[in-house]
Amino acid sequence: MRQKYTITIADIEMNVISEESPEAVEALVGIVDRKMREICAASRSCSKTEAALLCALDYCSERIKIQRKLKALEAKLSMTEATLEEVLMENEELKQG
Repeated sequence: MRQKYTITIADIEMNVISEESPEAVEALVGIVDRKMREICAASRSCSKTEAALLCALDYCSERIKIQRKLKALEAKLSMTEATLEEVLMENEELKQG
């Protein structure tokens, strides 16, 4: 069920609507808040808008890396399943032979 939340990230308060639980929203807000504060602390001249964009870029970059890893794992799984099927068929043939 969609629910309205008032969140604060890097001292910026806003309202969001989410289907996530309050705990999930709180966890996400904590992660983003910490990341933005790290970025701002690393560069005093970085505005909150720039920090938000850098934070978004960082998370998008991580997502792309994870998607690539997932595709590679899915390909390996598919090959492993095919090999297993071949081994099971050979095993069945040997049992019958």
